[in-house]
Amino acid sequence: MKQELAIKVYEVDYSFIIKNYLDPQLWQKEWTLFVYKDMKFSIRLSSIYTMSKRLYFDVIVRYSDENSVETIENSIGHDLGNSNINVLKRQIKGAMESLISSIEQRFTRKTKEYKMARDLETQHRENLENKANEFLDENGIYISDVRDAYVDWYVNKMDYNYTNNVINSYNHDLLFDVYLIFYKATEQKDKFEWLKENYLRKHKDKSNLLEEIEEKIAEMETDEYQEELEDGLESIM
Repeated sequence: MKQELAIKVYEVDYSFIIKNYLDPQLWQKEWTLFVYKDMKFSIRLSSIYTMSKRLYFDVIVRYSDENSVETIENSIGHDLGNSNINVLKRQIKGAMESLISSIEQRFTRKTKEYKMARDLETQHRENLENKANEFLDENGIYISDVRDAYVDWYVNKMDYNYTNNVINSYNHDLLFDVYLIFYKATEQKDKFEWLKENYLRKHKDKSNLLEEIEEKIAEMETDEYQEELEDGLESIM
């Protein structure tokens, strides 16, 4: 028997919450917004600022990560003088999308590609520091403040940034189905169509990035790599 995916979308009466925000019974209540697979999004009142006449809500997601249930929250504010509930609804959608992105980034950091990129950056940074210190020794520079400043400048100039590239390549890809269902369920047609149209391109970009990381790892064993490091050195005399 084929198992059906758990997709549930709930309507929340925000007008009622805002009208009755001083009711203590609402302070302990949590409203479910959206459920898909093992992800559950909800919202609750978090604080009331009487001077500024603003309510603050926590938008929450709970999801399974290996053998534990993790929780991430985003806070949004609502001006009590603003009677347009659609503004609040847009904020909630934005907070939910941000939470999906946070989950995706956490999962991305566990991928093989991210770990390869992280190890590449770590080794490259060590090589840069060693090269800079050798250069300073050869030029008789031993003042610690000068050495530290030069090493920092050189490493920052020559450093790689492949971990961020991996995170960007997995954006809207690792949790493609979650985004797609979320956009559909929350009637965000433009984002839904954009994601469908760009899915194959993002897969190609990710594949190209992996090849580039593998090439950089191999390149670190070559004379050309050492020449690249030396070309980045500049005299401080």
